[in-house]
Amino acid sequence: MNPSYAERIMRLSLIYNNYCNKSKTAGILGAALVIFVLILSSIPVKNGYAIPPQPSFSDQNVKVFVMYAGSLVKIFEKDLGPAFQAKTGYTYTGEGRGSLQVANMIMDGQRRPDVFVSAGTIPINKLINSTSNIASKSPLAQGLVKFASAEMVIAYLPTSHFHADLDKAKKGLISWYQVLSEQGFKFGRTDPDLDPKGYYTIIMSKLANSFYRDGNIKQRVLGEDKNPKQLFPEETLITTLETGHLDAIAAYKHEAIARGLQYITLPAQINLGNPSFSNFYKTATHTLPSGQIVHGEPIYFSVTIPNTYQNLAGAKAFVKFLLSPDGSSILQRDGLDRIKPVAQGQMVKIPFTGSTSR
Repeated sequence: MNPSYAERIMRLSLIYNNYCNKSKTAGILGAALVIFVLILSSIPVKNGYAIPPQPSFSDQNVKVFVMYAGSLVKIFEKDLGPAFQAKTGYTYTGEGRGSLQVANMIMDGQRRPDVFVSAGTIPINKLINSTSNIASKSPLAQGLVKFASAEMVIAYLPTSHFHADLDKAKKGLISWYQVLSEQGFKFGRTDPDLDPKGYYTIIMSKLANSFYRDGNIKQRVLGEDKNPKQLFPEETLITTLETGHLDAIAAYKHEAIARGLQYITLPAQINLGNPSFSNFYKTATHTLPSGQIVHGEPIYFSVTIPNTYQNLAGAKAFVKFLLSPDGSSILQRDGLDRIKPVAQGQMVKIPFTGSTSR
């Protein structure tokens, strides 16, 4: 613990007296020098003499490195991260990218986060099913906790060239897919190979084909799954919209709320936000480059402490704060829907005492 101001003055007085007893001139000059050094370094003193500094909490590893889905950048960097830091004293450091990209970077050894917050469960399950060391065959993650839900929307700005029609679609006067299909409309989305929102957008458009009984909606709105004119990194997608280079984007509702964007609410049957339609969501799929088939499902955000952690105590503190009433209130205020947290897998390192799913 750092000494109080009064304690520091008393210690400096002892130093001064000790030197003055030895020599008047040397005592004054020496005491002045020592006082100067002590003020700068706050070295503790005992019996009139400086003693070696002892390790303090600030000397230990207090940084917590959190990698998270890029759609959470505003929430984590402006609200949740600073609140966690103020509450616990740990130094928060965050980096947002597409969740699949984060999983790949962890698997390739390019990043070693203490905590990983993902859109959906597939990216974390990749770590659970991967090993950090061929010899030890230990998984890169052992479990996860689902803590919030989200839904897909179409986000836009009132400055878009098509804002009048987008406003009509928002009010239900014309169909949203009719506007997005107009000549010259610039629509943005994320890469389905790197980000869950990318494949959720494809699944949502396939569900629209069925729901509206129009088998061409997906093709008219998106074109090919990897249409290069529409794909942007998740961490820059909204910025690209805000700078006027796009007319609308596929987004999560919480992103639109957090950034103050206008958005079109999609029917619950296709927005992947209502568990009541889980069976219908499953009818649409997307195949990843690995050959894994992704089925439509309600969108949940999940968290894990990967085995790449450098600060386990700090990682546990972050997850505990994320799942706490304080953390949940921040998430809800910024547009995420709170759910009762549900765990999957082994909770050896994750501080969680709720229910567990298969």
